[in-house]
Amino acid sequence: MTLCRISTLAASAAGLLLAGCQGGNKEEAAAPAAPVAEAAAAPAEASGEPGGIKVTVAFEGAAPAAKPLDRKADPYCAKTKKMDPSVEVAGGKLKNVVVRITSKVKVDAEVPADPIVVSQNECMYEPRVSTAVTGQQIQIANHDKTLHNVHAYRGENKENWFNSAQPPKAPVLTKDLEDGLVQLKCDVHPWMSSFVSVAPHPFNTLVGDDGTVTWEKVPSKSKPYKIEAWHEVFGKQEAEVVVEAGKVAEVTLTFKADAAAN
Repeated sequence: MTLCRISTLAASAAGLLLAGCQGGNKEEAAAPAAPVAEAAAAPAEASGEPGGIKVTVAFEGAAPAAKPLDRKADPYCAKTKKMDPSVEVAGGKLKNVVVRITSKVKVDAEVPADPIVVSQNECMYEPRVSTAVTGQQIQIANHDKTLHNVHAYRGENKENWFNSAQPPKAPVLTKDLEDGLVQLKCDVHPWMSSFVSVAPHPFNTLVGDDGTVTWEKVPSKSKPYKIEAWHEVFGKQEAEVVVEAGKVAEVTLTFKADAAAN
């Protein structure tokens, strides 16, 4: 056998060996990677059997004396004397306080078919403060023989919502309410104000004459609910409370006379 023939056979053998090795590497590369276990999502806390919450709103200090409103700019309004209703205290109880749960509540809130009604009567909005469920309607009517304009603001930053003139005998204004605080003003009569607290659940209530609010059928859970009491002059008081099944949790929120928000 010649030297050339030997070299050719050796090269062929080396080529076959190399191909076999490369084929083995391809099989290893094609092997599927071991599956990576996904991190288990933290389960959401389930709400249990209902309990209740009783909130007492206390007031400390001497209530400021109510002052008469200056309504001389409009002769129609000036016919009736009115006092400033922004701070009302009776029997040591602060009026026009809204108490609401600000935490998320797992409960179906039925939207009332009847609207919230706010009237302009004797150049005042009535009622001063009310509550509503998200999606409920508000109706605003002018019962006076003078021009009003309904200037509505939403949220703590008082974002402009709408501004509508409402002369005597004008049609009732109807709007759909969204979650948050609504303030109604009248640019013609700057002393006029009304507030509507809107929440996506029923635990949003005007304090009673006895200074308390009691809610039943609040879903129980181990994490506390955040509770807020709001007043147009004295601002907010907040607390947290844990609701246990079949029990009524109690909490007291205190406003102080020397801590007016404005």
